[in-house]
Amino acid sequence: MGTNAPRLIVCGKGPLEDWCRCHAKELGNVEIKGFVESSVLSELISESSAVIVPTLLYEGFPMNIAEAFSAGVPVICSDIGNAGDLVEDGVTGWKFSVGSAEGLVGAVRKCMNSKNDISQNVKRVYNEKYTADVNYCRLKDIYGHLKTAEKKTAFLKRKNNL
Repeated sequence: MGTNAPRLIVCGKGPLEDWCRCHAKELGNVEIKGFVESSVLSELISESSAVIVPTLLYEGFPMNIAEAFSAGVPVICSDIGNAGDLVEDGVTGWKFSVGSAEGLVGAVRKCMNSKNDISQNVKRVYNEKYTADVNYCRLKDIYGHLKTAEKKTAFLKRKNNL
């Protein structure tokens, strides 16, 4: 993307941090923050056009996606595992093939060229699926179904003298 690339802020620590800092200087529009406190991260997310999650791994439930959604910020992520399942292309963000630098660039371009403000979609999806209240109700339902299944199993065992 060269000089047309948007500003990129990289947060977090890892084994490639020094390499990233070295190469970021050459690019000019990349800032490496390293570890940032949760409150600072939340502020950075809320001020962002998108959050990029280029994961190469299957993750349980990527909290960075939920954090972005809670702020109404779309996510650009690789299409692997739960990360790819959480993002609906063009609705709550954009996806690219895992490990594909070209795909990532294409997804960033889609974000930059999007004429639709999808932040309302993102916030709606967050409120429908990921709030604490919604998840508490889902968990109660799961336990309720398990309890019902347990009672049915116990009844059938008694009925069949097992």
